[in-house]
Amino acid sequence: MAGRSPSVPPTAGSSTPGARVVCHYASVLARDVLLDVLRSEGVRHIFGNPGSTELPLIDALAGANDLDYVLALQEASAVAMADGYAQITGRPAFLNLHTSAGLGNAIGNLTNAGVVGTPLVVTAGQQDERHIAADPMLSGDLVGLARPVSKWAHELRTADELAVYVRRAFHDAASPPAGPVFLALPMNLLEEEFRGPLPSRTSIERGIVPAALPELAHLLAEVPVGELAIVVGDEVSAAGGGGVEDVVALADALGAPVFGSPLHSTGLFVGRHPLWAGQLPLSAAQVNSTLQPFRRLLLLGGQPFMAYPYTPAEALPAGTELLHVSPDPRWLGRYYAARLALIGDPAATAAALVPLLADRVDGTAVAKARAEATARRGDDEAALEAKALARYGPTPVHPMAAVHAALRAMPADAIVVDEAITNGGYVHGFHHGLAPGRYLRCRGGGLGWGMPAAVGAALADPGRPVICVVGDGAALYSVQSLWTAARLRMPVVFVVVNNRQYLILKRNLEGMRATSVAEQRFVAMDLDDPAVDYVELAAGFGVDGTLVKHADDITDAVRSAVERGGPHLVEVPITG
Repeated sequence: MAGRSPSVPPTAGSSTPGARVVCHYASVLARDVLLDVLRSEGVRHIFGNPGSTELPLIDALAGANDLDYVLALQEASAVAMADGYAQITGRPAFLNLHTSAGLGNAIGNLTNAGVVGTPLVVTAGQQDERHIAADPMLSGDLVGLARPVSKWAHELRTADELAVYVRRAFHDAASPPAGPVFLALPMNLLEEEFRGPLPSRTSIERGIVPAALPELAHLLAEVPVGELAIVVGDEVSAAGGGGVEDVVALADALGAPVFGSPLHSTGLFVGRHPLWAGQLPLSAAQVNSTLQPFRRLLLLGGQPFMAYPYTPAEALPAGTELLHVSPDPRWLGRYYAARLALIGDPAATAAALVPLLADRVDGTAVAKARAEATARRGDDEAALEAKALARYGPTPVHPMAAVHAALRAMPADAIVVDEAITNGGYVHGFHHGLAPGRYLRCRGGGLGWGMPAAVGAALADPGRPVICVVGDGAALYSVQSLWTAARLRMPVVFVVVNNRQYLILKRNLEGMRATSVAEQRFVAMDLDDPAVDYVELAAGFGVDGTLVKHADDITDAVRSAVERGGPHLVEVPITG
């Protein structure tokens, strides 16, 4: 790069931990320094949809063959692509949005990313500061707009502070609680000379184990086998599911069933493991009923009980004690008091507990509990399989049969992205054969995440097949992501389960015993007049599609799409 001091390498991110190494520049543009920071942070892809305020960055990328710009056709899709990419890689993804209007488009999926805790470094171009007082077109309070959906938000004031703030953004996005951070980049500052130092990337060990580990081990071991359960959240499977093995080893040592927190977003356990008890229900009353048999719960992760909708019961049964380990202190004692609450990494804590429990737990009782759980697991899986197959007959296809047929076509190493909404329980129920870290779902509640997240997931793990099961309503929020999938030839099969309605809203009204149900008149909840043709829609974006009306044909259609290797859409009309 012209102007760089010849004695300093282009990036200084591989320094010895603890050493302070900086890269000094003689004279270089701030936009090129930004690219240097991205390289040193391991960034290979920039997600975005450019506008006039982003042109300095786009122009700099013209000479950067090692950085790939992933073009989304709308900012919300760009966010979700970055989200899926970050969740699979376990590293912060870099996102560039278009000033106030583009940031506004992105808010919904940035909200989703914040709820899930996806590490994102979000930037947006700001108008030229030299005429900002004149309120030029597309200028605005970007920091104010981004603050509610970010860990922090800042607008650069000088070109020389760029390196420090971008480096800080990557650090803070990945630090518990992980999530999006935001930087506004005035376009004129990117074109100015940068003369400040570029600090090196710091290597951080995040696997913190609580000091009170022996006390936690004692409280776990003193409970008889059968009276202790484990509840795990998304934090155990950060960085692509790497912590799941540690939780499995802990469950095996205790003979304790393991529940996933309601609406967890990633694969938290080995799905066919006998001690896996599945996801906790959504309503507090159902969670209370499920957890009644247990005297003590070990919570590994942040928010343990996300209730929806409201029920008048508490999620935690009276008399059940909590032992809570979370990397994010805001969840400790936030609503339910804990017998012992510890700040620490859940996976590292689980791994450190196993040797402490070896001589404290009744091995005979553990073996018996595992054998009983194995028998139940086999019976439950056989019953579920039979139930799904029994629903293969009629058309439109029953949603349980549709999801079962689609997922059994996927290889065991595939990635499943779930935005089936009403039918997400089936996706979650039938993906149990997948490896940990191969399941993604958004618990933020905002629609339009699934299809672009699948594109990002495929980009994060090239060559691995991805299946995205998405409801028809959710698909319409981000259908333009099909174009990016086609442009990049991503091996994603989009299975649109199409009931031509917002069925989840109708079911909520049923729970409310609403007038709409009595009158059978649901306002603004039907998508059948006119009906949307998803196969034709996909063709318009360059993606081949198949309409499948019979359950017996779904597996072959999905398997054929996987074998072709590129993007493909399969539309399945379903009953509900």
